[in-house]
Amino acid sequence: MPYAVEDYVQMFRRHRDALVDLLERLPDESGDTTFWEGGMSITQLVDHLYSTSVGVVDLLSGRPWGKQSPSPSLNAAVARLRDHTPVVVEALSSLSDDDLQSERTVFGGARWPTYQLIDFHREHEVHHKGQLWLMARAVEVEPPFFVRMP
Repeated sequence: MPYAVEDYVQMFRRHRDALVDLLERLPDESGDTTFWEGGMSITQLVDHLYSTSVGVVDLLSGRPWGKQSPSPSLNAAVARLRDHTPVVVEALSSLSDDDLQSERTVFGGARWPTYQLIDFHREHEVHHKGQLWLMARAVEVEPPFFVRMP
């Protein structure tokens, strides 16, 4: 069952704002750091989260999911993730309760109600945010609280 639109916006902001707080603490030179063979670097992971955000906004707007180019540095990746946050907030805020129930074609041609796509996006970002919390500790950066409190 879906939440109210305002709740989706608030949940997204609490997680995204804490994520950006963490990422802005990381030194640019840590961006190429990977922690397991075949794993994404910190910069690649931030780019992945950005790409997913753009893709979800595209799907919410009725556009196809497009591929994003990689960032030249961690600082650039963090800047575009941070700068894209208001775009996601606007896309979520513009939805109605009826929109939350409407079906959309998502990954691999599956049909999901819009609220399921929004839940999936938040869960995906929280999953990778947890990885970034551990990565930050490994490069000796103390993460903030896992959500930004109002």
